Amino acid sequence: MSQADPHAKTIGEHEFVMYMLPPMQSHDLLMDVIQMIGPGLGPVFDALGSKAKDKALSDLLNEDLTSDFFTKAAETLFSGLRKDVLEKAIKALRQVTQIDGKSLDSTFDLHFLGRLDLMYQWLIWGFKVQWGKAFGALLGGIGQQGAVGIPRSGKSQSPSTSTG
Repeated sequence: MSQADPHAKTIGEHEFVMYMLPPMQSHDLLMDVIQMIGPGLGPVFDALGSKAKDKALSDLLNEDLTSDFFTKAAETLFSGLRKDVLEKAIKALRQVTQIDGKSLDSTFDLHFLGRLDLMYQWLIWGFKVQWGKAFGALLGGIGQQGAVGIPRSGKSQSPSTSTG
């Protein structure tokens, strides 16, 4: 499946089809989402401690972690959620989504009235559709480096530019 192909998923009793956002709109929104959840990821990976030192994110997710870890991780991530970023994401994603062959944008309120659980399932699925590969690329090195391009020691891996 290419990036231009639509993605389909059944949520509740309805078939959703989502198309990709235009590249620059997707990039802009992804940067907002990363700024929103990024600060919460540091403590999550720090909580993993030595387990994260030499492992990729996908390997860490297969570890036998305690429920306490997941509780603390969820609290950290949810504390950073921003209403404006979520509204911007929802607005963008509903414009590129169809539900049962109709535009979700025109039926959004009616469809999700009293069903926020389904709306959140759709939103999380939308994040995976739009940025699943990008998140994987951005977060893939965190287990080895702490933050993208920054080793856990906090020092940059960039070569020195001094001519000293």
